[in-house]
Amino acid sequence: MQQGGTKARGAAAGLMLGALGVVFGDIGTSPLYSFRESLAGEHNLAVSEETVLGVLSLMIWSLIIVITIKYLIIVMRADNHGEGGILALGALIPHDSKGRAKLILLALFGTALLFGDGMITPAISVLSAVEGIEVAAPGVGDWVIPIVVVILIGLFSVQRFGTHIVGKFFGPAMLIWFGTLAVLGVTNIVHDTSVFRAIIPTYAVQFFIDEGAKGFLVLGSVFLVVTGGEALYADMGHFGRKPIEKAWYFIVFPALILNYLGQGALLLHNPEAIENPFYLLAPTWAQWPLTILATSATVIASQALITGAFSLTVQAVNLDYLPRVRTVQTSEEHRGQVYVPVVNWALLVACVGLVLAFRTSSSLAAAYGVAVTVTMVITTILVARIAQDLWKWSRTKTYLILGPILLLDLAFATANLFKIPDGGWFPLLIGMLGFLVFTTWKKGRELVAERIERTGLTIGTFVRGLKENPPHRHTGTGVYMHRRPDHVPPALIMNLRQNDSLHDTVVMLSVVTDDRPVVLRPQRARVTEFGDGFFQLEMRYGFTEAVNLSADLADLTIPALSFDPDHTAYFLGRERIEATNRPGMAIWRERLFAWMHRNASDPSRYFGIPTERSVDLGIHIDL
Repeated sequence: MQQGGTKARGAAAGLMLGALGVVFGDIGTSPLYSFRESLAGEHNLAVSEETVLGVLSLMIWSLIIVITIKYLIIVMRADNHGEGGILALGALIPHDSKGRAKLILLALFGTALLFGDGMITPAISVLSAVEGIEVAAPGVGDWVIPIVVVILIGLFSVQRFGTHIVGKFFGPAMLIWFGTLAVLGVTNIVHDTSVFRAIIPTYAVQFFIDEGAKGFLVLGSVFLVVTGGEALYADMGHFGRKPIEKAWYFIVFPALILNYLGQGALLLHNPEAIENPFYLLAPTWAQWPLTILATSATVIASQALITGAFSLTVQAVNLDYLPRVRTVQTSEEHRGQVYVPVVNWALLVACVGLVLAFRTSSSLAAAYGVAVTVTMVITTILVARIAQDLWKWSRTKTYLILGPILLLDLAFATANLFKIPDGGWFPLLIGMLGFLVFTTWKKGRELVAERIERTGLTIGTFVRGLKENPPHRHTGTGVYMHRRPDHVPPALIMNLRQNDSLHDTVVMLSVVTDDRPVVLRPQRARVTEFGDGFFQLEMRYGFTEAVNLSADLADLTIPALSFDPDHTAYFLGRERIEATNRPGMAIWRERLFAWMHRNASDPSRYFGIPTERSVDLGIHIDL
């Protein structure tokens, strides 16, 4: 019994350590730039006792309200079979919920904004860390940009190997990082313990009174301390709620608070340190080691967001909001660990472009935060609906608990909107483009399905018709892919007309994506037999899973139905789309859909079907 308890505690500690490396990378590297940007950034406030304590109080209470209360206590209750994230949250809304369609659109827009955040975070994180070189050796500042570009190229180049090996080192490295944050903070707090006054929220209130409109705009920079909040919820499925909570309460939160207090104490004693208060916390001899450690931490933080972008892409494809893209499984044990080449290289180009365009983390901070604040507003709105529909909260309880949180989210979002002219337009542009792609693909797929189904036959009617005029049958299994269960795949009808023959066993296969993140193997296959060797087969997958039909069909144990690799042929319908003036979408959106459809990845690769055993049959469709 004692041995089992020891193993359980060891597993829990391992999950907590893993959460440090993946979940808290973004929020854990915020001390590199948050305090500096809140005082010396675009607001250029005078560094005084009042402004330091006021901003510090805002930071502390932002961490308490946004991260601890909103995400850990409330939002993480909304788990979709253990999975989190804004797409999982949208899928959790009941189908009969009032205004569900509009809420799903909000979730899609939030997802698109996260792609913009995924482009900015690696750039600003690595850039802010490498800028420590200028503190350690002021004469080599010209090397900062080249070093950052080399690190980013290296980071994205190793993605194809997967994170399952490198990930083992993430947790211990981030444990060292958070320990360093705490030690740096404490060594400066001891010189001025009066900084603890900032824990009293009245200093934040007084700051707003003294600074007026400028004090409100500072919220746009203060928000940088909580930019990793969405990651806590999005990565819940990887580690579980409890390990994330324990890592936050026992390691991350204390380390962040101590470091911010240390920076505050340093500034109270030496206002000129606002130039780079994080690095100036350390003595001169520690500058180079700290720069190396900070760079490692920012690479880890970037890794988490890159992996998140891969996961979001897979989810969007499975939920039919994006065309098929080439996906590489990087771990045999964990289906969720994937590599998406097109997303990887697009992120690299965007990150390098941002670094070359903005050149300093201070300039890039102007573009940072806009996307995340809007996403956080959307998350609160979606959770409010789930609280009433699933948790059965009354409207009064929902307003009393989530109303103040929404007001704070809106305050952060409004303050960040003033960053739009200075770079905040970039993540918003990415978000709008992503939303356009999501909705265009979804609507286009619905139009294609509508055009096909107008002449579609039900399987029962089709099989009965064949009994009156049976075709020639030959040995083997023919698998015909179709997106709509209960209907005959167009590829089957085309093949029958051309060849007047069918295999002895005909399987009409539909791949269906559930609202659940994962479908257990015993629940994956649903088979209906129609007689004369005709079967309807539904293969159900969760929205986080990569499809691998070859492996899953081989594992099926269904009487009278087998998938011998040497005697199974797969028939896939290939629609040739042409934009027209027929009712549907605007002509430019139809052309965009047709372009995406042409450039979608090979369906046989996407579904995990042997290319040498697959046959494509084309059908022309006018949108």
